[in-house]
Amino acid sequence: RGNAPQPILSILAQTIDVTNELQANGNGGDSSQSKLEQKRKQLADVIIKFLLHAADISNSAKTEDLALYWGGNVISEFLAQGDKEKEMGLPISPLCDRDILKREESQINFIKFMIQPTFGLLGDIIPRVKDELMPAVDITLEYWKQEQLRLQTAGIGENKSIIERE
Repeated sequence: RGNAPQPILSILAQTIDVTNELQANGNGGDSSQSKLEQKRKQLADVIIKFLLHAADISNSAKTEDLALYWGGNVISEFLAQGDKEKEMGLPISPLCDRDILKREESQINFIKFMIQPTFGLLGDIIPRVKDELMPAVDITLEYWKQEQLRLQTAGIGENKSIIERE
């Protein structure tokens, strides 16, 4: 695997194995202690990166008004980036092309494939996240599903880009 980062739970399991080995061998000497310290540092590094990532994508885990406000700002930023890329003759990055972006679909998929797995794992580690943040994620997801349905019902369907709707 080279330098590929290990998942949090994998490192945690290894750390527990080393800790159990130390306890079984009466601390097992400097080698085992050094190995445990290395695993502890590795775990701390992964956890900090994971928490920073979760904070970075946490818009959908906020109250509905904040989730929509910050989500709108992110979309505006992405579209401005896509406009600049287009102006410079560069390939337009995913979710940045205002001619094809479907805001509701992009938000629904982002919540399903990024937010829910990230905050679900965080909730497994910190139960308060599951109790306090996951309901907000569910509310935000439901908002976007209802908005998608509202637009489809109004005849402004999935085949319309953000530009065609505004």
